[in-house]
Amino acid sequence: MSCPHCGQPLPEARIAACPHCGRDVKPSFDKPLFSEDTAESARRTAESAGRAVQSILEDPRLRERLPGGSLPLLGSGLVAAAVLLPGLPIIGGSIGLPWSVTMLAGSILLGAREWSAAGRPVPPPLEKLAQVASHAAFLPLFTALAVTFAFLSLGFGLVPLVWVGAAVVLGYVQWRVFQASSASAPELRPSPEASRLKRWVCAGAAVCAVSMLFSWGTGMRSSTSLGGYGYDDKLVYEVDNTGRSTGHTNTDSRYTWKPGLTNTSSFFAKSGRARPGAPLIVLALMSLGLLAAVPRARDAVPPMLPYLLAGVVTLWGLLGLGLHAGPLLFLLGAVAIDVALVRAHRAASSGAGDAPPGGEDAPPGPGSAES
Repeated sequence: MSCPHCGQPLPEARIAACPHCGRDVKPSFDKPLFSEDTAESARRTAESAGRAVQSILEDPRLRERLPGGSLPLLGSGLVAAAVLLPGLPIIGGSIGLPWSVTMLAGSILLGAREWSAAGRPVPPPLEKLAQVASHAAFLPLFTALAVTFAFLSLGFGLVPLVWVGAAVVLGYVQWRVFQASSASAPELRPSPEASRLKRWVCAGAAVCAVSMLFSWGTGMRSSTSLGGYGYDDKLVYEVDNTGRSTGHTNTDSRYTWKPGLTNTSSFFAKSGRARPGAPLIVLALMSLGLLAAVPRARDAVPPMLPYLLAGVVTLWGLLGLGLHAGPLLFLLGAVAIDVALVRAHRAASSGAGDAPPGGEDAPPGPGSAES
């Protein structure tokens, strides 16, 4: 274990202060959520999975079958397939008409852009529209939406598998772009406040995402029929030759048509992924994790954006509050994000207040460019 302030290794024995810098290292809010062994194991697993994905997507046998070797073209085709497949009679998994139209239009624009870049002919009207996909923000936003619907569609079946494939392909493309940019450069002097913000916001966002897989309540599914065939049981009284009742009864059961309306209702567990606004909340969680993990991205957006996103996430959780595991776990993650942002804001404010008049020798805060 290392000191959260100076980064120097700490002795195995539990101590109250760091022997190198003398600052307090008692267990507190600054303590990591997970042990270093767990974090290292997760990192190695992620690296192994990344190498496996890279070996598949960079395979020359795959790339030579794609026009211009374009992976975005493959990703756009997978998104289009994931949107159109639920239209078949025996396949479900639709994401709803508005989002289906949005994702299908985006896949067409991206596919036209990559098709034209590979030197293939594209109709002039579509080529002009495809210029929208050349905007720097188009592919990251389209990728984020693909990852969102891959998460919201998780399950067994063909459509969830296609969504996951599209998210993996487009996510790999964006990861390569990120690695080639200046934003991926390591921080020169990472501050404890920035490390703490990254740790708690990413953990809180992960908790919120996992909670959306749990039950958030029950829904009712009802159906109405105009009638149908069924057994109609009638009670028959026996009589003698004179018409008097013998006191015995029989049941006459006949399979016949029963007219009239029949209402049938059934109840089912509803997860957080089925709630209204779930795609936007997943996008907000991913944005919060990105802003906390990449200081340069945090510096490039308005300062109030992280707080606005956190407020929307918390409000969405409060609106779905109930005595179920899902909303309670979601609020736990949302509160962790809120507290981390408030602490980072207070640390930045106190650091700015204690800065010397010139400001040149002041240590960088969590929102500075060097953090």
